[in-house]
Amino acid sequence: MKEKYIPSKEEIELAEEMAVEGQMTPEQKKDSEIRAKNWEQKQMPWISPDFDNDNIDENFERKPVTLEQKEEMDKRLAELAKIFEGLNINWHLDGALNISLMIGRYIGNHKDIDLSIEKSELAEFESQLLKKGFGLFLSRTENKTKNKILRRFAHDSFVDTDTEHEGLLVVAINKGGQVRRDNLLNFVDIHIVGRNADGQPLSGISGVVIPDKWAKPYPVEFQGKQFNLSHPGKILYYKLNQGRGYDVTDIQRLIKTGMIKEEDVTDVEKVIESEFTANVVHGRKVIESVVKQLTPEMNTDQIIDVILQQHESTKGGEEAREFFRPIAQKIFESDDKSTDAMLKTWIELFKVEEKNNQKLEEINRVRQSVVERN
Repeated sequence: MKEKYIPSKEEIELAEEMAVEGQMTPEQKKDSEIRAKNWEQKQMPWISPDFDNDNIDENFERKPVTLEQKEEMDKRLAELAKIFEGLNINWHLDGALNISLMIGRYIGNHKDIDLSIEKSELAEFESQLLKKGFGLFLSRTENKTKNKILRRFAHDSFVDTDTEHEGLLVVAINKGGQVRRDNLLNFVDIHIVGRNADGQPLSGISGVVIPDKWAKPYPVEFQGKQFNLSHPGKILYYKLNQGRGYDVTDIQRLIKTGMIKEEDVTDVEKVIESEFTANVVHGRKVIESVVKQLTPEMNTDQIIDVILQQHESTKGGEEAREFFRPIAQKIFESDDKSTDAMLKTWIELFKVEEKNNQKLEEINRVRQSVVERN
């Protein structure tokens, strides 16, 4: 059993100092005390594992919404609007829900709500959430049990945590800080808008620079309430990266709105090309570090251990080991263990170039559709 979290003396002193200096709102101060008592909580399944089968047809089209689904989505959006009332921060919706609000009706049953929030504005966002009965959480998977665990975090810890492996969530809580499951607006995925030293926004997938307009909200009125939408180019970019069957049909719906322009397609193409270059450069750095630690007597499992020592690969347990086993086996069998040879093996084995070319081909198809539509 995992030990209960107990704040260190330094953490307590820092929290008290922040409270004295007015860096904590009364809500944040009270919440910090509650958070220590409810450091970790089990996360029960929120979305049915059969959600896609129930809501996506055999042609990867979203099924028409039922009256009950529409009423539930209406209530979730109404509560979301209340959270942001009077809150002047840079936020916007992510995902296909944007397409529904662009059109003015639901294109299907949206299983959840995704939001983008500026990293620099998390403190203000957290304060507002606490007033509305919500808290910030990280969702992680225990390696041995595969159970999902919700871990409470204040905005400062929230930022500094390894978000690559832990989902960032807004979760409904009661006055005692315990998770509520009776709230329709719940388990909202948060995507942090990170920026480089020059203030340029970065992709949450690879960390490359994205167009500034992708990080700006685009206000729209829906059912008499104000919401901020993503830029259409950003919606297209993420749909292309996710690549599920219904992402393709969502892109078709997005094109039909007339909101996507040819310049947006070009923006997406440039970002994806930058990502490919950045991924290869990053892969080379990781491989160089692995090469330095290899010894002639190492077997495949020992090579996997070396690979897993890299920061990006420290989590995932047995699944991570099996993922890297093919390349470790190739390295073990190869007489040429140079960085160049290993990089070539990595690119071929994980079909890096092939997958990138497939994305570029899809982008060309999208461009043609946009040109024909406009």
